[in-house]
Amino acid sequence: MEGKYNEVEQLFIKEILDQHGEYLTDLFVTAIEAKKLVNTGELLAGISYRVEKRGNNFILSFTFPEYGRQIEIRYHKSKNAQKLKPINTNRLLWNIRSKTDKSAKNKDARWYAKNLYGAQNTLIGRLGVEYTKDEILRLKNIIADSKTRGTYVQLLDRSVTTTAL
Repeated sequence: MEGKYNEVEQLFIKEILDQHGEYLTDLFVTAIEAKKLVNTGELLAGISYRVEKRGNNFILSFTFPEYGRQIEIRYHKSKNAQKLKPINTNRLLWNIRSKTDKSAKNKDARWYAKNLYGAQNTLIGRLGVEYTKDEILRLKNIIADSKTRGTYVQLLDRSVTTTAL
């Protein structure tokens, strides 16, 4: 037993995080396409994830072009700038609209935070519910099978390395 999780639990966590990474990637791509944020396609092509082990913990990390996140951050900053508009007395007193009142609405560009934080309960639920006796047996068979073939595949590393026993 290495750390706070045994080998079966580590393999289970890695598999669930890997599946969750695919799920979130699909959510991100769908949200970007639905909000029509695609310009050159670099953002969609640049979204990737990896599951890695740091110490005793597994980390699910995403990489994508930095400007993709800046789009979402700018969306929230533009709302704050509107709070400092001067008071239109003609509008208040006489209900006369000026040409600047008909400005275009900002495009909703929230694709990352909404999906990432909205899917956390899905991940927690899968970690809690899917760890059944059948799943434990399946994972034990995978580990035993890799050991009986004469090679031990380190299933918990992203780069699969093979060492002879």
